[in-house]
Amino acid sequence: MRTLLSVLSTAIILFACSNPEEKKDSKAEEKTGAQQAGQDQKANTNVTINNVAIEYDECGQGDTTLLFVHGWCINKDYWDDQKKYFCDKYKVVTLDLPGFGKSGKNRTNWTFEQYTDDIHEFIKEKKLRNVILIGHSMSGDILLLMDTKYPESVIGIVGIDNLKKPGIKNTIGQTEEMESFFAMLNSNFAGTVEVYTKQYLFPLSADASIVNRVIKDIKSSDSVIAIKVLRSLVDVSQKERDMMQELRHKLYLVNSDEGLTEIDSLKKYCKASAEVLYVKGTGHYPMIEKPAEFNAALERVIRMILSQPGPVGG
Repeated sequence: MRTLLSVLSTAIILFACSNPEEKKDSKAEEKTGAQQAGQDQKANTNVTINNVAIEYDECGQGDTTLLFVHGWCINKDYWDDQKKYFCDKYKVVTLDLPGFGKSGKNRTNWTFEQYTDDIHEFIKEKKLRNVILIGHSMSGDILLLMDTKYPESVIGIVGIDNLKKPGIKNTIGQTEEMESFFAMLNSNFAGTVEVYTKQYLFPLSADASIVNRVIKDIKSSDSVIAIKVLRSLVDVSQKERDMMQELRHKLYLVNSDEGLTEIDSLKKYCKASAEVLYVKGTGHYPMIEKPAEFNAALERVIRMILSQPGPVGG
């Protein structure tokens, strides 16, 4: 199972031979027990950061903060199982990035540099201490930017099913394929993302209710913002190798075992090294597909971060 950005070029082949159409599901989605449990413990609130209202949840206490950042076109509720598990051990904060979930959309700059500034200002505003920043999917690049631009704001960074290999600049051919994909998104966002999600982000054995939940959330997002953010992701991903060489903290990953994580290459380029733990038999959303296994792996990573020495020198 490859990550969000790495499959875009391959997806072009599929979409070029088909005309995906939006289909409406006649049955209402049912909330899983885990979702309901997460909702029962929520403490929803918001804070204005860089003139945009950011919706967030928080629970737990302690000197260590786990700050969870979601991936493309989803929201903070994808961390409900992690809140339930970790809140009695750490302070846990989940947030909706601007443009997604319940956070504001009143901006025109949808770059990852701006998102990084948002996270930095959020940490300062909330006076969060000893932050372990945990980012799913596209938020892996927010981790890299945070640790190169604001390394003092975090004590550790953890990518979730992302950063499987150091990003490099696209070829002319790859750029042309990307443009074809963006044209399809502009023409039929809902239909394109439905085919893409089913074909590339989950194994055939995936729970249909989880697949449908992700598809529903992506379709419900603001397509204009979603496409702009995806374009920004393409841009920033080509700088990953350079950013990895400037990292102050070790890069930890909790990835699906579907698709190769090039750990030797990551160790070579990451200034403070890298380490990966796997959650077996999941797609791109291990935190909701196999929450128990995911939480166990993440807990191991957190313990390693808390036991390691400080960041490497600049």
